[in-house]
Amino acid sequence: MNGGQEIILQKGFNCRDLGGYRTSTGRTILPHKLIRAGYLSDLSLTDQARLYTYGVRTIIDLRSPAERQQYPDRLDSRMRYLRLPILRQDRTQNVQQLIGRFTDKQAGKRQMLALYQQLVVTAEAQQAYRQFFSVLGQKSTGGLLFHCSGGKDRTGVLTILLLKVLGVPADVIRADYLASNQASAVRINQRLNKTKLVSSRVADLQSVFDLSVVRPAYLDQVETLIQTRYGGFPAYLANQIGVTTAETEQLKKRYLTTKGSSVEDLVL
Repeated sequence: MNGGQEIILQKGFNCRDLGGYRTSTGRTILPHKLIRAGYLSDLSLTDQARLYTYGVRTIIDLRSPAERQQYPDRLDSRMRYLRLPILRQDRTQNVQQLIGRFTDKQAGKRQMLALYQQLVVTAEAQQAYRQFFSVLGQKSTGGLLFHCSGGKDRTGVLTILLLKVLGVPADVIRADYLASNQASAVRINQRLNKTKLVSSRVADLQSVFDLSVVRPAYLDQVETLIQTRYGGFPAYLANQIGVTTAETEQLKKRYLTTKGSSVEDLVL
């Protein structure tokens, strides 16, 4: 199995299995265990069954209370559902309300960079990450899926931290982060087409695009902040998130193949 394999859904997007990614020590993330995704509010019954059959048993919703209330997840009733908002308010998703307010074509990008700063430095985000890793450490059966609205920013930063804990190399983490653009291509085009119906301003079109995609600059912002303010990812994870060495080893034992084996050795 290749790392980051997309799970095709009729009414969902950017749903990808982190299984198959190799760590720097040669171990591999187990498939069907850790899945990232965009919103699940439109899932068909077929989609719900698809995720359950795939092995998903726990859903972690990273969205704000307002997002959850307006667009509740549609899930198989046998799944455990946990609410874990990264930020209490998200200003990047309802872009239609922002059309006409962008001051220039860099406005969307500036907004995204400000969001990524919040996702790194705010106490509420760091506390949510702490709770996420606590859930991962709990004994449970089946796979865990975590998602926000686009499955690219809040979910993206959390995936970066998770892959760092598991020991996945930086180049693989970057590739997984940027893969959201391809996995969300239909949604990105839909957003742009809706914008074109009401505005031809370059500031609006460029800003909506920048709000809808991931960019290397957004990831660079995360890496720079963590390096300059906290001394790097190991220090950030230990001191700001509270992930201990013992917890790291526990997570590796739970979600990685044993040394000397690979995903291909498993009978699923």
